[in-house]
Amino acid sequence: MNKNPLGEKSDLPDKYDPGLLYPIPRWPSRSLLGIEKKVPLHGFDYWRAYELSWLNNNGKPEVGIGEFFFDARSENLVESKSMKLYLSSLNNEQFESSQKFSEIIAKDLTALTQSEVIVKVGKPHEAELVTLDRAPGSSIDSNAINVATYLPDAALLKVSEQQVESSKLYSDLFRSNCPITGQPDWTTFIIEYSGQEIDGQSLLAYVCSFRNHQSYHEECAELMFRDIMLQCEPDQLIVGLNYTRRGGLDINSYRSNSHIRPEQLTFRFERQ
Repeated sequence: MNKNPLGEKSDLPDKYDPGLLYPIPRWPSRSLLGIEKKVPLHGFDYWRAYELSWLNNNGKPEVGIGEFFFDARSENLVESKSMKLYLSSLNNEQFESSQKFSEIIAKDLTALTQSEVIVKVGKPHEAELVTLDRAPGSSIDSNAINVATYLPDAALLKVSEQQVESSKLYSDLFRSNCPITGQPDWTTFIIEYSGQEIDGQSLLAYVCSFRNHQSYHEECAELMFRDIMLQCEPDQLIVGLNYTRRGGLDINSYRSNSHIRPEQLTFRFERQ
């Protein structure tokens, strides 16, 4: 696809077309943030698709739920509307099994992102991801704060002199906005860290400061990761954004200063 379909009127595709996928290079935004030069970055993006369908060899419709795992160090991320159009293009194609269906998706996404993409497809009653989890740790949302800015401000973050071995916190108050359409994106923010204690009020104020920020999901996660690493200097840090579903897809981005495995963090929260 030569043009980003987001914000444009798009017809429903009637045949398989991997050219519908639209790549967004990761590195331009990272260079602006100074990632790699200022902070080490590891992580992955975990997508769930709830509206998968194809035909079996007899033409009978099949449905499934999919999980897609993207390496955060891939060259490109996938624009979400183009992913929806691409998945729709498979609706009238015949496959002998869900395994063959998942293999062609993995092949096309790997080619687009220029990094291996793992795809799992299961029937709705078989998929493990239907289990809902609570966000790990303690909510920071009860903190009383005065919010004066709705654009990201790393200077809001404060630490105490106290050291913590392991802290897990979350907030449901995060909102950012699509950089193309301006429509709101809602998410649960999670953080796991060790080092100097991050003040809960300051962390919540920082989370709320994203309310009018326009950026892709993955870029928001990396901005938050960069800011917390530089401002709070934790020994270990994991930042996650678990976005609510839009158009049958939810996107979950996790970033860390050390290697993390998908099985550590593939949560599905109540809001998803």
